[in-house]
Amino acid sequence: MPVPTFITGMVAGICLTGFLAIWFTTTYKEFSAKRINLTDLEKQLYLHEKLALEARGGPEASAAEGMLQTSRMLYREAAKGYNRVLRKPMNRIPSLLLGFRTADEEHGHQNKEEQYK
Repeated sequence: MPVPTFITGMVAGICLTGFLAIWFTTTYKEFSAKRINLTDLEKQLYLHEKLALEARGGPEASAAEGMLQTSRMLYREAAKGYNRVLRKPMNRIPSLLLGFRTADEEHGHQNKEEQYK
C-alpha cells in the first residue's frame, strides 16, 4: 500500500473516530439530563399522589388535587419532549446503543388511588 493512501486512511479513521466520540458524548449528556429531569418529576408526581390521597375528604383536598393535576401535566409534557428528541433520526442510533428508551407518557394519567385502597 502506498504511503499517501495509508496516511489518508489514517486521517479518515481519526476523523471518523472523533466524530463518533463527539456524537455519542453529546447524545449521552443530553439524554442523561432529560432522564434525570423525568426521574425528579416522577418522584414529585408520586409525592403529590400520596398527599392527595392523605388530603382526600379534608379541607385541603381541592388544593392537593390541583397540585396533583399540575404534577401530572408537567411529567406528561417532559416525557413527550424526551420522546420527541429520542425519535429524531440523528439521536436514534446512539440512544439505542447507550440504553435510552422511550418514557411512559401515560404515567402521568394513572390513577394510583386504587393501588392504595
